Amino acid sequence: MKTKSIKYILAAGLVCCGLSSTMTSCNSVLDEQPRSQFDPTFFNTKAGIEGGLTSLYAHLRYFYGNGYYLNTLETGTDEYTYAQSADGNFKDADLSGVGSVTPTGTVAGGAWGTLFANINTASGIIENGEAAGIDPALLAEANFFRAFDYFILVQTYGGVPLDLGAGELKFNTSTIRTSVRNTVPEVYAAIFKDLEKAVNDLPENPRLTGTATKNLARLYLSKAYLTYAWWLENPNNIPTYPECTRNSGEAQTYFQKAFDTAKQAINNPGPYALQPTFYDVNVATNDRNSEIMLYADHAVLVTVGVAVALLRTSLTGWRLGTTQK
Repeated sequence: MKTKSIKYILAAGLVCCGLSSTMTSCNSVLDEQPRSQFDPTFFNTKAGIEGGLTSLYAHLRYFYGNGYYLNTLETGTDEYTYAQSADGNFKDADLSGVGSVTPTGTVAGGAWGTLFANINTASGIIENGEAAGIDPALLAEANFFRAFDYFILVQTYGGVPLDLGAGELKFNTSTIRTSVRNTVPEVYAAIFKDLEKAVNDLPENPRLTGTATKNLARLYLSKAYLTYAWWLENPNNIPTYPECTRNSGEAQTYFQKAFDTAKQAINNPGPYALQPTFYDVNVATNDRNSEIMLYADHAVLVTVGVAVALLRTSLTGWRLGTTQK
């Protein structure tokens, strides 16, 4: 028995030695090179910028296609509510009060986890695009999406960081994991600036089906003005984070800006027009119709009603059409 045990030990030792020798001679198995900074050189090329622009559109599927994100927008409204087998992920977001939203028990990060990465991509395009010879109209698409994403974030979470590690609205290449939340007015100021530039530089007609145009930017600029005016008035006395002063006296100015911006879109409809019926907007065989201004394909089709539909005779006539497929 002792002889067999010694043989087994010797055999095991030889195997270990062989493995050790093999691993030592194979340097490419694991060659770690820790980085504290990302390399953004691809953003200095035309191909890199164009690839970044494509990703701005592609990112829409990752939160509009997220059932939990849509759940936070719809559950408890007249669209739908929780069903028999629903768990807390759906009940907590229900507006009937059947659940409660808490930091640890609620799935509320569907937008947060996706949009900041896209915001950083947009900032990289904006910072490097001119040097790479990109047309201002293309760069304006990045301005639109940075504002689009921040608008969703500020509506969902209140104040959010404008500085991702390299300065406010700067392209961040470091791996920093700390942040400071800006106030709601500071975030809206950045949104207005980007959208106003987008309105100025984007074309009237899309360069491709579904790409950004002046009227798409006007639509979101008018929505941002209107939403900020409501936030300033705060008729339901809803708290905001981080805490800051609201000047309700400014609300009327932003209501008027929302009206004027929507009116510009009505007077200059470009390629957009209302469909004859609500059915025509939503029927699957008519996905690419004249009322749709922005697409989030592959998981959910988001249709944004043309600005003409948003304003009938007064600001009370605003409408936003959304279709899910």
